[in-house]
Amino acid sequence: MDVIKDEKIIERILTKGVEQILPSTDALKKLLTSGKRLNIYQGFDPTAPTLHIGHSVGMRKLEDFRKLGHQIHFLIGDFTARIGDPSDKSSARVKLTKEQVEENMKIYVEQASPFLDIFNKQNPVKVIYNSQWLEPLNFGEIIELASEFTVQQMLKRSMFQKRLEEDKPIYLHEFLYPLMQGYDSVMMDIDVEVGGNDQLFNMLAGRDLVMSKLNKEKIVIAGKLLETSDGAKMGKSEGNM
Repeated sequence: MDVIKDEKIIERILTKGVEQILPSTDALKKLLTSGKRLNIYQGFDPTAPTLHIGHSVGMRKLEDFRKLGHQIHFLIGDFTARIGDPSDKSSARVKLTKEQVEENMKIYVEQASPFLDIFNKQNPVKVIYNSQWLEPLNFGEIIELASEFTVQQMLKRSMFQKRLEEDKPIYLHEFLYPLMQGYDSVMMDIDVEVGGNDQLFNMLAGRDLVMSKLNKEKIVIAGKLLETSDGAKMGKSEGNM
């Protein structure tokens, strides 16, 4: 499919609901006006049986990219959901079984369809599951991925700092989550990742891995989060969706 350079849609991508674009808004604008067909994605971990309205922010952004002719990847994190993202968590998540995750994700594509034209005939969305490449990794490959990051990088995360101050445990597998999310970008050859601003650390981990493994730039769009009436983050694991 040919790439479209619709100025109105490009402006909406760059500004609406956006908290931050890294390395810069200008870098993304230059890509969108270059005529190159980009690989764009957002990941959704099935840690609960449904998506929620907060996810519509990112999905609308993905749909704008799709309308411009870019390849959209709707990634269901069926492997990462079993581990649990530590972002903004004051304690480790309860790990889910493979069966629980499979049950949770049953209607994700159906729920996303009103916001994202997944089955569009001219430019369909790719629905992908990250167990496809994460599950087969052997221990040597995991060590190789882990060598791309330092303990200091992980400990700079605010929620880990808070746990240290409160003498709460930080489990080793929680350090591996950003590696896994970052590896998703490598395996899909991603040019742009969309996510909430709470995902910035994980998305930047992917940016580092793409640069290291694929020798190219990956742009990160951190979107504003929808909040509940009491100002809390709306989230599957927050119990407020």
